[in-house]
Amino acid sequence: MRTATIALTAGALLAAVTGCTSAPAGQQRLSPAIVAGPIDLTEFAAAPCGLMDAQQLAHYYITTPGTVQAGGCRWTPGDTRGLTYQASVDVTSGGIESLYQHQATITGFEPTYVHSYPGIHRDTRDGHCTSQIGVANDTLVTVTVDATDLALSAHTDPCAEADRFAGTLIGYEGHRAP
Repeated sequence: MRTATIALTAGALLAAVTGCTSAPAGQQRLSPAIVAGPIDLTEFAAAPCGLMDAQQLAHYYITTPGTVQAGGCRWTPGDTRGLTYQASVDVTSGGIESLYQHQATITGFEPTYVHSYPGIHRDTRDGHCTSQIGVANDTLVTVTVDATDLALSAHTDPCAEADRFAGTLIGYEGHRAP
């Protein structure tokens, strides 16, 4: 009787363990987790020029309102025509996890962080970089810097400039009163 009980217990244990390991698991997360508080930027997906106020933009010598172009807002500093910033909010593509799932198809995919939020650099070349930062599980902030003036530091390191601009935007929106 005791042998039968041990065999039944061992069989039940084996079934439980096998059942647990063979059960279909959800897709493994590839991107870093968003550990900072999520920032709700849904309202700016349709109105990206409202992402930063005049005081924030003044840090970049931007004194004129941005213009909406290709779903984003484009700003040009008043002191040069050789530098532009473009920012947009994406709430439909699947967030940072989607970027990591498709990293093999993204030109210049390079992980980064801006204010503890995970992101990537992409499409990098002389004077051009796009930073996409996950500010919530389903939300990306995309900042593109184009620096055509060879004398600008942004031309040499456009990703650092894109991250700096994204950092100002994230810091501003992350601390804005509801």
